[in-house]
Amino acid sequence: MAKENKLNTEIRVSAGKSAVKKVLASGRIPSVIYGLKQEPQTISIDRMTIQKELKAGGFLTKIFSLDVDGKISLAIPRDVQFHPISDLPIHVDFLRLGADSKVVVDIPTTFINHELSPGLKKGGVLNIVRRTIQLNCPANNIPEEIVFDLEGLEIGDAIHISATKLPEGAEPTITDRDFTIGTVAAPTVVKEPEAAADDAAASGEAADGEAAKTEESSEDKKD
Repeated sequence: MAKENKLNTEIRVSAGKSAVKKVLASGRIPSVIYGLKQEPQTISIDRMTIQKELKAGGFLTKIFSLDVDGKISLAIPRDVQFHPISDLPIHVDFLRLGADSKVVVDIPTTFINHELSPGLKKGGVLNIVRRTIQLNCPANNIPEEIVFDLEGLEIGDAIHISATKLPEGAEPTITDRDFTIGTVAAPTVVKEPEAAADDAAASGEAADGEAAKTEESSEDKKD
């Protein structure tokens, strides 16, 4: 289950572009909390804290405990805006969560036991079709990753979503088929381009021709 992270926030009273610029200049990021049929609330969060969370990965699947003026709100990031030049975060949207809330999140896939796959031992290649899987799951039971076991897989075998156990209450947003997550593909054989082979053959023929001419020239001199 995704870990709950605490973030301290400050309420933003002023709105507008000039107010946003002042917040950014102070080293904080303008943000908003919305959802649960409550009025959206404008806040700001320390920029270094957000950058650290973004660098750690999985930011949009983490549950945050937001301390807003002493009141705690559980929320999940829904969107992050970045500066077009500096690529630094400049705005974050948070969705409020209730005890029975369900959210749609993209969860990264992980593959284990590569060394126990006969197909990979024979030189096969793991072809990852989906690096993330979109799940509809309870806000209090969001997995950090979805694990697939490669043990026993041969070349040509496919890995489907049914090969793993999802957290209770979680289900893929694709429900009409047992979709593929990856395959153990045959090793790729790199063949030398025909053009290169033709060039080599031509070079060999040219060399033989030069050698023949040299021999003929030597015989002429003897005569």
